[in-house]
Amino acid sequence: MIEGHNGNLGPLMTGSTVVIIGGGPGGAGCAIALKNLADELGRKIRIILYEGKIFESSTHYNQCAGVLSSPILEIFETQLRIPFPRELVQRQITGYILHSDHEEIAMKKEGDITYAVRRVNFDDYLLKRAKEKGVEVIHSRVTDVEFNSGWVMVYSESDNTKADVVIGSFGMDDGMAKIFERATPYSQPRFLNSIVIKIHPDEEFLAQFGNFIHAFMPPLNKIEFGAVTPKMNHLTINIAGIAINSGSMDAFLKYPPVRKILPPGFNPENSGLRYFKGRFPFRVSKGFYGNRYVIVGDSAGLLRPFKGKGINMSIVTAVNAANTIMMKGISKEAFENDYLVECMEIINDVPYGKALRWLAIKSSNLRLMDSIIKLGKTDIIMENALYNCVSAHKSFKEIFRDTWNIKFILKILGILFKFFLKKIIIVRKIDSYNM
Repeated sequence: MIEGHNGNLGPLMTGSTVVIIGGGPGGAGCAIALKNLADELGRKIRIILYEGKIFESSTHYNQCAGVLSSPILEIFETQLRIPFPRELVQRQITGYILHSDHEEIAMKKEGDITYAVRRVNFDDYLLKRAKEKGVEVIHSRVTDVEFNSGWVMVYSESDNTKADVVIGSFGMDDGMAKIFERATPYSQPRFLNSIVIKIHPDEEFLAQFGNFIHAFMPPLNKIEFGAVTPKMNHLTINIAGIAINSGSMDAFLKYPPVRKILPPGFNPENSGLRYFKGRFPFRVSKGFYGNRYVIVGDSAGLLRPFKGKGINMSIVTAVNAANTIMMKGISKEAFENDYLVECMEIINDVPYGKALRWLAIKSSNLRLMDSIIKLGKTDIIMENALYNCVSAHKSFKEIFRDTWNIKFILKILGILFKFFLKKIIIVRKIDSYNM
């Protein structure tokens, strides 16, 4: 048994130290998984988690919409082995409504359970469970990491720690990304920007709103998609795109299909809205593991591309990292042969997500969504595809596999034929009028 610092890069043994940077679902989930494994194996390791925010104060706003989808219960019960915090659920989501310019389709599937929570409270719950298990939580920002042959030095605003391995779970934090980019081959993944607001309608409106998330892919400049999610006492509204800004959100709120589902008297210009800007990745990062370090969740771009499932994926990848560290080792080869393999389902989904993102943007820009939603109302294959794209309950690889057959492709070609025929007729009418 190796005591103290793990000079041979093997599995962590008694006396080893782990530093986790970031106290969100990935960081706290990794700490809990590490402690569970260490207890099972009879190894006493020190786990230190750095998190600059104090979630308990509820003064921080997280740009995540706080939607926990299936199989979140299984993740808590079998991978983290802690109770799911049902008391934090603000709304149980029963389905999704996808909107286009003039059409909408309501979709729900039996057995697919989705919960809406307030992220700051959810993160606080996980961090407290980690503390209960003996994880040391230091509320301080990490300022640098330094890799040596036998250890990693982690510097923070309050102290420094010498560790055997460091785990990055810092989301899309620019500062931490640059620290790792200087010290390792890691590079931050490509990302979309997101803007989130919330509005507080009266109780009667919220009761009538129902338990559906409303999703949009509007033909608006820069916006790739948006959603309106009901919570306990408010609606969370978010949009995403590479180059969106507060003006994009203003345009989204004025988009007629969005305006239709908001309170009749709502006026964004005099409602005192607070805008929160964040990011989420749509590509896997480079160099997200190496000797004595591994990156999990959003920071590594390891989530369902285009749609997300960020909370689920953060916890799952964090548990995968913990398993590798305790059972295989902390070398680049250990992470490559174990952690990377466990994450390949997510990584292999990226090309399909990229293709779907392109198709969604083109369909929206060409105003084909009306026809696609109409088809979804009568064609079960299209309805399932739309549901799984919006909910992210299935991988995009599975969606393509279940969808693309000759019959379905002919239907899509029929939509495109009608679209271009209509364009040709319009052009000919214009030419005839000009003559």
